[in-house]
Amino acid sequence: MVTRKAPLTGSKRLKNQDENSVGARVKRVADEAIASLGNVSQVAARVVEMTAQSGKTLGDISQTVKPSGYQNGFQSSTLTHKSDAYGGVAFPVQDFSGMIPSDLLNPQIEIQASDVQLTSGLAIYAGASRAQELLQAGFKFIQAVGETRQQYHKAEQSIIKGATEGIKGQNEVVNFDIANVNLATTQEKLLQADEKLIQAKVTTQAYRNETELMRVFFESKEQKKNAEIQRLQAETQKIIQTYLKGRVPA
Repeated sequence: MVTRKAPLTGSKRLKNQDENSVGARVKRVADEAIASLGNVSQVAARVVEMTAQSGKTLGDISQTVKPSGYQNGFQSSTLTHKSDAYGGVAFPVQDFSGMIPSDLLNPQIEIQASDVQLTSGLAIYAGASRAQELLQAGFKFIQAVGETRQQYHKAEQSIIKGATEGIKGQNEVVNFDIANVNLATTQEKLLQADEKLIQAKVTTQAYRNETELMRVFFESKEQKKNAEIQRLQAETQKIIQTYLKGRVPA
């Protein structure tokens, strides 16, 4: 007969819920940990000791590993920040307010230049323009030299790579010869093994021949013994027959 369990009352249900609550489970785990490690003071001392050891280890590591960054210095360390928008070029300040006359029929312009100034100034600007053209030609030439140098080094690298590939090819030739020598060596080992097999067969045949001779020898010896036994038996029978007939053998 199956018995039914009585339902839990309110007080028992609350008690079970309290025992299975998170706080109760945490308390049980803490009690078990304290029981396995000792009392609370021992646990605390152990924690302090492990913390001190960890701190000492980290201190040792910090003393051993000291990152110092890039060691060769930066070329940009000599650069300075510029606040001049013209990059150090002395750009002239020109006032254009007096260049346009207010009365075009009766112009009043402050800036004036004589014929001598015009001729001299144009000559100076022409010479300066020629100097700029020459400088630009020089800079283009320097740029061409740089490009030529780049092509030179690229060509040099190509030649070196070609020579390197040639050496690699020679290495492959040597490896080919080594493979052939190893093949010939292995073939010789095969011939040696075959000769050893022939020698073993010859030795086996010699043992067989010796065995056959020994068999013939022992068979002959046994036949000789049998013949001697038969002769003795014949003589014995002859003596017995003679004795039985009452005659003395001659």
